[in-house]
Amino acid sequence: MFRELLKKINKHDFKTYFFFSILVPITLFSLGTLQFSQARYKDSATLSASPNLAFFIVDVASTSGQIKLEDMIPSDDPYLYAFNVSNFNNEKHANVDLTYSIEIITTTNMPLNFKIYKGSNMEENEIDSDTITTDDNGVYYRHLIINDVSTMNYQDDCTDVYTLRVEFPKTYMNYPESYSGIIDLVDIKIDAEQVV
Repeated sequence: MFRELLKKINKHDFKTYFFFSILVPITLFSLGTLQFSQARYKDSATLSASPNLAFFIVDVASTSGQIKLEDMIPSDDPYLYAFNVSNFNNEKHANVDLTYSIEIITTTNMPLNFKIYKGSNMEENEIDSDTITTDDNGVYYRHLIINDVSTMNYQDDCTDVYTLRVEFPKTYMNYPESYSGIIDLVDIKIDAEQVV
């Protein structure tokens, strides 16, 4: 009886039905999960993505790092980026007392407001000067400078933590076509000198 039933089933139709009955639900489930996770990531990444930079000043020198500000939307909430300055790394430790200064250079592609905080003090903006310059090609750059130099004693493992607060005012929400896809670059430059 079972063999007679198998003989009556069209094998081509059975394979087609079986293939679609398995493949279609799996595909739909995968697409639904992908869209949900992508939307969730985009929502949480928009305001909380904070690439951390670490600077190691073990010698008298200049060092720099870059943060790429992209996919920003005007908001009441600031974007926060942390960076650290240390007088040691895994291989070496500064063998003299060092002072260092900080300069942040940005492109002026977006109307952003910047503040820099040291340590846990999120009240006092460390920026002493904020100027705009132009290069030979007519490109504008913004220079944020902290004049108060910090000193690190070579006998101690020192790490200073800074927070760069970037504000994209919500008033620009009415001009999405003007800022869509625009990237603003932030160069952080640390100049270390020996204490004499």
